[in-house]
Amino acid sequence: MWKSSSPRRQSLYQRLASRGFGVVRNDVASTAVSTFGSGLEGDLELRWPLGVCVDSDNNIFVVNHLDNRIVVVRRDGTLVRTFGSPGAADGQFNSPQGVCVNSAGLIIVADGSNH
Repeated sequence: MWKSSSPRRQSLYQRLASRGFGVVRNDVASTAVSTFGSGLEGDLELRWPLGVCVDSDNNIFVVNHLDNRIVVVRRDGTLVRTFGSPGAADGQFNSPQGVCVNSAGLIIVADGSNH
């Protein structure tokens, strides 16, 4: 069965700041707890983050749509890794839209323009 994480944990990260340049982590009362990806440079810069999911280790996977890559960070916003690049070959994305991680750690990316 595919699922990105528990619904409660997932909802904490689903709020996207201005649908463009950062991710806001909220508590269950929808109060902002922390943000990351806004105003940063390099691997942590988020340009139009679209999809967010959380794995069983509480790593946050963010689709960095305009950069055609996935950014993985810890709860405190520190970088774990990034993967993907623009293109149509294996490991490349063209307008990624969403991401999920199953219980075995397999990562699935919905890539909008690669067929």
